[in-house]
Amino acid sequence: MELSYSKTTHIIFPSKIQDFDAGSDVVIATVPEKLLNVLRVKSDTKGFAGETNMTVFTEDGGLFSFLIRYNENPAVFNINISNNMAADGQATTSMGIGQSSNNSPNVYVMEEGNYLEESLKASSLEVLVRKDYIRQVGARKSDLNILLRGIFLDENNVLYLKLDMKNKSLMPYQIDFIKVFVRDKNHIRRMAAQEKEISVLMDYPVSITHLNGLQSLEKVIAIPYSTLSDGKILEIEIYEKAGGRHLKFHLGNDILIKAKRL
Repeated sequence: MELSYSKTTHIIFPSKIQDFDAGSDVVIATVPEKLLNVLRVKSDTKGFAGETNMTVFTEDGGLFSFLIRYNENPAVFNINISNNMAADGQATTSMGIGQSSNNSPNVYVMEEGNYLEESLKASSLEVLVRKDYIRQVGARKSDLNILLRGIFLDENNVLYLKLDMKNKSLMPYQIDFIKVFVRDKNHIRRMAAQEKEISVLMDYPVSITHLNGLQSLEKVIAIPYSTLSDGKILEIEIYEKAGGRHLKFHLGNDILIKAKRL
């Protein structure tokens, strides 16, 4: 990607920008207040020499890397990541990651491996239409209920948890973030060594996080599959944005073994 001192380049990402890092302070980047998936980028130094790099992390788990050179008159000022997979593939290939392809899909890069965005979305959508078969597993707080309705495993060993959320109060609820941990069944919270956070590969639908009063919402959480050793549980935590109605529940092997194949 080429940057200019006097002209601004806009990059449109598939979801909200979570974090940004540049290899040099010659790169200036800002996120418009009302367009949280758009990054405005320009150079802080006229005619800087050589190359630097930039990495952007998005809320849905996406990681995007760019090589940056200076050009006072770039050929491209607007880059739509979702619709410009050829350019994205070229950039990642030049850095030695991924493969160049005119139809290269977005890839989630996690510690546990690489996961195709479209595959995660397709499987999550299939989970939503699958019949519920699990009962009485979940949590309740302040007239807000969350119930596990099904567990599914796909061919890529991704585990999908189908959740049913119900807001029985008149107060709206907005999900801030979802975390998943493997913890000791009788853990002591101050001992961090007894827990391991599991990456949430997808929280689907990504764009729906608001639950109005007296409203229901179905969510699918996708995580890498792993077995639990004796004395361990899988704990799911859902946090309210700017509020205290945090929900959490745990699953043992007796529940996880009920997972059905997608």
